Amino acid sequence: MKNLPILLLFWTVWLWGGPMVKSSQEIPYSGKPLMLLFDSQTCPYCKKMKKELREDPRLHKVATGFDIYRIPRDDQKSYTILGNPTTTQNLQMLYKVKVTPYVVLLTSKGVKIWQIPGYVKPEVLAAIMEFVKGVDEGKYRKSQWREYLRKAGVI
Repeated sequence: MKNLPILLLFWTVWLWGGPMVKSSQEIPYSGKPLMLLFDSQTCPYCKKMKKELREDPRLHKVATGFDIYRIPRDDQKSYTILGNPTTTQNLQMLYKVKVTPYVVLLTSKGVKIWQIPGYVKPEVLAAIMEFVKGVDEGKYRKSQWREYLRKAGVI
C-alpha cells in the first residue's frame, strides 16, 4: 500500500504520455498545432490553467492534439521555434504579451490563429483549441471563428 501513490503517478504519466505542458527552448515541427503558454511563477491563474489542461476531460482531450510549450516571462531565454531563433523578449513583443497567463495558438506550420490574454474557463479554451485544430486540418477558415464559437455556445 505504501507504493500505491508512486504506482498511480507512474500509470498516469504513462497513460497521458508525460507532462502536458513542456518546458523546452527548442520547439520543433511535429505536425501538431502549437500552444505557447506565457506564464509566471507568481501567477495563480497560470497554475490553474496548467492543472485544468491535465484534469478537465474536454480540455485535456483536445490539448493532447497540441504541442504545448511553457514560455516563462520571468526568464529571458533564447528559443528556436519551428527553426526560427528568437528570445523571450522578442516573443513577448511579437504577440503583445502583457499579462499572464497568455496563450498563443498556432497551426502546425506556425501560423498564428488565436491569442488569449488572461485566464479563460476550460470549456472556452477547449472550444477555441478545437477551432484552431479544425483550421489546421482544413475543416474551417480562420474567418469562421465567430460562427464556430456561436455554435459551440461560447458567444
